[in-house]
Amino acid sequence: MYRLIGTYILFVLLVAACNNDDGPNLPPYEERVSTAINSLQSELMTPAEGWKLEYKPVPESGVFLVLMEFTEKEVRLRSDVGGNNGQFFDQTIPYRIDNALGLELIFETYCVFSYLFEQDQATFGAEFEFLFKEKVGENLVFESKTDVGSRTQLEFEPANSNDEDLFSRDIAANLDAFSSISPKALSPVPPQQQIVLEDLGVSVFWSLDNQKRNVVSQFAGEGTTVEEIIANGGILLNHSSGYALFDGFLVLQEPLLFSLAGQNITLERIALTDFDMSAPNACPTEPDNAPRYRGFTPGIGDVTMLSTLLSSDGQDFQPNVYTVNAFFIFDGDGNSLLEDGVIGDNFPDASGFAFLYGVELTNPDIPMNSVGLILDDGEIYLREFEPTTTDINRVEIILKNNFYHSGTPKPGDQQKLIAVTDEIFAGGITYAFDLPITGITVHRLFNPCNQYEVFLVE
Repeated sequence: MYRLIGTYILFVLLVAACNNDDGPNLPPYEERVSTAINSLQSELMTPAEGWKLEYKPVPESGVFLVLMEFTEKEVRLRSDVGGNNGQFFDQTIPYRIDNALGLELIFETYCVFSYLFEQDQATFGAEFEFLFKEKVGENLVFESKTDVGSRTQLEFEPANSNDEDLFSRDIAANLDAFSSISPKALSPVPPQQQIVLEDLGVSVFWSLDNQKRNVVSQFAGEGTTVEEIIANGGILLNHSSGYALFDGFLVLQEPLLFSLAGQNITLERIALTDFDMSAPNACPTEPDNAPRYRGFTPGIGDVTMLSTLLSSDGQDFQPNVYTVNAFFIFDGDGNSLLEDGVIGDNFPDASGFAFLYGVELTNPDIPMNSVGLILDDGEIYLREFEPTTTDINRVEIILKNNFYHSGTPKPGDQQKLIAVTDEIFAGGITYAFDLPITGITVHRLFNPCNQYEVFLVE
């Protein structure tokens, strides 16, 4: 009996102790939280020049430079992110420190971190709410609150008075000009660039994503012009790297190393000094108004950065029979030519689009190289083009006035097919790109003269 009473009293005392989580020698919980918040806020306001953050949202991205100066209620954010017409170059916004999962630094107004969070339909992996982890030396270490799995680490280090000189905002803005001519329908293709190493007579071809700050180096070749590269061929590189823009340089986080033409080449830093919009256009019938950067790279010499559409992504577009639903032909604004364009205007009964590339069919009347429409009644109407080859990923489409119709064309149909094909393949040059879709092989032909896109399924 007495033993049971003693056990009960001990249980009551333990429960009472658990309910009083502050304990006899600790300040109340709310006071401890307030002290922690004030302590972190004081740390944030301590450095005279604020904080420098080399922000890398995900491992495969490049680096965004952000400077931060905190007062009691606001933070001044300066960055090298050129989105929204320079809105994020210099911005002062409110912030707060909360305590939920721990001490949380939250930027309360739309800012550079919010903008990066939105990229790729909010799948990029950036964040604007940070969990405070620890102080290491003079640095404050935070991590992402919203990451699933491994969390991004962010290290705030005290800034120096000359850190603002590292900003290369003009370069960030000018690099956006290279995205003006590239496939955009359904799944955008990052801008393609030719990096001409002038003193070596070698060119590197890579795709540059200025939103995520990474590059994928695809191939390199001997020569400085497109025709030289096509004639000489090249080597595949398959190299990826994030990059940073520091003090006038584009800096690869993973240096590009390769051997070509008897030379061992290391490409790590490119100083981009002179920008203009007078380089040759990818469309041969247009004036020279494409972007160009000139500069140099240490140990290599002069460099020219050009916009290009040459890419090893698309070299597998080879002779075959290709078809697609007629809806999947788009103008430069992403409008289907069947719903709102030249196909619908001339052949509203079109159901499919056919591209015969160097294939001899059982019917000898069907041209081996021809393009045209499949109509609702099953009839096929094709127009021949000159035999051609895929040069890296460039395909010339020179149309001829030779036609095939599986039935009997209506009056005026030939002129309508001429109108359709002339418009889609204006300029005579297209570039093939792969569209990554699991289970099927899809290519797209991109016309740089009108930015039309033709999706084709093998």
